[in-house]
Amino acid sequence: MELENLSDVRVLLLAGKGSSTQILRTVFNIAGVTKVIGVDEPRRAIELLCIEHFHAVFFEGALEHDGMPFAQAARRLPAMLNPMIAIFAVFPEARKRDVETARDLGVHDVICRPVSPKTVMTKLRSVLVAPRPFIAAPSFFGPDRRAKTRAGTPPSKERRERVARKTKISVALI
Repeated sequence: MELENLSDVRVLLLAGKGSSTQILRTVFNIAGVTKVIGVDEPRRAIELLCIEHFHAVFFEGALEHDGMPFAQAARRLPAMLNPMIAIFAVFPEARKRDVETARDLGVHDVICRPVSPKTVMTKLRSVLVAPRPFIAAPSFFGPDRRAKTRAGTPPSKERRERVARKTKISVALI
């Protein structure tokens, strides 16, 4: 998809009512995303994703739809128009376990607040211009989690290797 600006991008924003949601809407507007549909219930978001076309979904926190995490429901429900839609989780603070859980549920990326217009533009452009391939397995359906190698750089062997931590050595003096 060729993008000059983000004015034609449709975004579904799933967040509660409050100042953080209004700030996120303002950030989208500054980034050039003018077609933002906001809902505050996961059930309504799933309904919209089943009947309307969106380019991306931004949702706050760990929401659930009928006992299933929202991202997983958006990926696995058979009625979804686009189960490969770009899904971003927005957290006030993201601990490592939050990022890992979101990743394992099929979220494209986790964004921490405060969110800047540059971050929104960068994340949206990355998934719209060069979408990642999707993996469909019995226990996972979502974007490929492996990092791409940058053009012109050979893949690093050390990237997947565990590096031994410094160990304390006790030396007995005789």
